[in-house]
Amino acid sequence: MRRLVPAPVAVLLCLVLTLVCVHAEEGTDWERHYDAGFARGPIIVDGIPNELSWQLAPEVGLFTRFQSDDLTPQFQTMARILWDEENLYFLIAVDDPDIWSTMVEGDKVCLCREETIELFIDPDGDGKDYGEIHINCLDTINDLWIPNNEFKYANGDPVDWPDLYSWKQQGMRHAVMNHGTVNDSTDVDQGSVFEFALPWSGFGKIAGSASVPPQPGDVWRINVNRYERPRREAGRSQELSGWAPLNLQSYHVPDRLGYVRFIEDGR
Repeated sequence: MRRLVPAPVAVLLCLVLTLVCVHAEEGTDWERHYDAGFARGPIIVDGIPNELSWQLAPEVGLFTRFQSDDLTPQFQTMARILWDEENLYFLIAVDDPDIWSTMVEGDKVCLCREETIELFIDPDGDGKDYGEIHINCLDTINDLWIPNNEFKYANGDPVDWPDLYSWKQQGMRHAVMNHGTVNDSTDVDQGSVFEFALPWSGFGKIAGSASVPPQPGDVWRINVNRYERPRREAGRSQELSGWAPLNLQSYHVPDRLGYVRFIEDGR
């Protein structure tokens, strides 16, 4: 019998299948498109999505695995996006039977060594550079600048980016609500909810030629990715998934980021 997720996580995940039909794919089969609505009131960043705006916001669509032939993730991930005059908002809920992390210091090493959620944001969509934000279940944050489009060496090893931590998303607010016991593998957890408010003023050089804040109808390139890593003693393989499917064994494929259009619905 499939275990039940807690009400806050279940509410966010239950509409995944039905809302995919609302946001049908356009263009080639890998493209993902989403209309981000305007928030209908204040958003309190606390990991508890009880605001009307979050309840009405559609889900971006199904996540897919990219490290195997089976594209369907074992563990569900949900994401929604909103905006207003001041911020870009993200809400991500994950189904996770074992919530864990040991990394408590941000902007030091990649949080992707353990379990993490990652936001990839290229406001002007030029594919030359973009911002990357990591968060784990301990609310540890990395905000990174990926400065060029040489993301992998020919042999697949990651490129060494000396200025990786030279950008900060100034004023960013973030929160995590864990539904389970963190770092306790003796029980079965239910999942986590991650919430962000990214001020437009904090994008800085990441914005490039994009209008900040965006105008209704503007499109930014964005992806939401997840590392689901078992602890070594768990005996199961890792699961890497993302909203916009990728064609390489890496998340760093900027031409495959999703298309997020900002609309006035809710204003």
